[in-house]
Formats: sequence, structure tokens, C-alpha cells
Amino acid sequence: MSFLRPEALAAILRWREAAIGLGAAALGAWWIWTEPGVLRWVGVAFVLGGLAIAREGWSRALRPATGAGPGVVDLTERQLTYLSGHGGGAVSLDHLLQVEIEARRDGPYQSDVFWIVTPEGGEALHIPGDARGADKMFDALAVLPGADHPTAIRAAGGGTTGRFVLWRKPGADKPRLLH
Repeated sequence: MSFLRPEALAAILRWREAAIGLGAAALGAWWIWTEPGVLRWVGVAFVLGGLAIAREGWSRALRPATGAGPGVVDLTERQLTYLSGHGGGAVSLDHLLQVEIEARRDGPYQSDVFWIVTPEGGEALHIPGDARGADKMFDALAVLPGADHPTAIRAAGGGTTGRFVLWRKPGADKPRLLH
């Protein structure tokens, strides 16, 4: 029997990494101001490490909770796979042309965020943001040079609506000769 409502427990668990990081930074700051010698330098390490953990925890907490939507997302060996009863597909990260995110507010019974992954010469793959494993999309963005992570977090977290280009292959706008 829990003394906390399930929603409160879910919120605590969602923000726990950020809270642990801030706690470590606070402990380190305390050691810097009160302790002499070596423990002061350990405090500096705690502050730096705690702030890094808190920053990562903050960005993870702002991402939407996943797992309730249609389909499963898998990222293995630089290949992104989306499996669903309504379709799906696989895309190599090496052959991507563009990654977009579309944020809508269509109501409580539909996905509000969609990742749109367009391969070179292929059909775009639409991945619901609440599919199981959709958080791996952020890992896929990490390997793409120049990807716009703050916009992805803002759009996925419900801050804005619209369609945003997160990454486009360098030189993709140049015209190509077909023959």
C-alpha cells in the first residue's frame, strides 16, 4: 500500500534524476564552503558532476512519457525500426535525408507528437511520440551532426504546436543531376 497517489509517484520518479543531481551539487557546495583541504576539492567535483546529472535529468523529465501509443521503436546498429499494426518500416541513420517533429493537440485519445523520418529516395516514416521505445528517437538525434535538440525537447514536451525540422542532411538542398 502506497501513501502517494500514482500520479504523484509518477511525477517523483520522472524528476528523480534531476533531484539527485541537485542534491549532489548542494552537498558539494556545502563541502566547498565548510570543509578545508581535500574535501573542498571533492566538493568541487560533486558540484560539477551533480550539475551535469541535473541537466540531463531535467531534459529527460521534459520529454514525454512513452509506451502507451501504437507501435514499437527500436534503434540497433544505426538502424531505426518502427513496427506497428498500422504499418512501419526501417531506416538506416546513414541514409537519412531529414528528421522532423510534428506537435499537435488533437485530443486525449490520439498521439500529439509524431517523429517524421525521411530517408533518401524513400517514403517518410511517421512514428508516434508515445510509442513504446520512442525515447530512442533522442538517441538517434544524438548521432546526427547539427541536430536541434532544444526544439525537439520543446515540441515533444508539449510547449508548442507545428512542424519543426530538427535535422537535414548537409547539401540536401542542392539540385542533383539524374543522368
